[in-house]
Amino acid sequence: MSKLFWVIRYQTMKFLVIIFFLVLQASLVLILQSCYTSRVATGRPIDPANVSKIREGVTTAEEIILWFGAPTNTSAIGEDQVYIYKYCISKGTGVYTGYFGQTKAEEVCDELIVVIDTKGKVKSYNFTKRIK
Repeated sequence: MSKLFWVIRYQTMKFLVIIFFLVLQASLVLILQSCYTSRVATGRPIDPANVSKIREGVTTAEEIILWFGAPTNTSAIGEDQVYIYKYCISKGTGVYTGYFGQTKAEEVCDELIVVIDTKGKVKSYNFTKRIK
């Protein structure tokens, strides 16, 4: 057999091996591809019916805690106490192919801020409803 025959045969085998590995790699990418979705809630839901019961100068700090539980966070403005309640839902989706990934996340929160005066009564409050 001539040298040309062996060169052509070598080049053909090399080409077939490369094609084989490309097809194998593409197959693995399809097999290893994954998707996910997640939904995580933090805090406790804030009941709008209880928010409507709040009366400035009348509702007490004890009633606020009874209706909404322990605040997510507290702070102070001068001598006044601030109770902050947050209920958030985070939604995420993603795709991973083995080579790259893409994710998308969104967080929506309801928030109730209650200012308690030195007498233990509600001085002011603000409720923002964003979760449907």
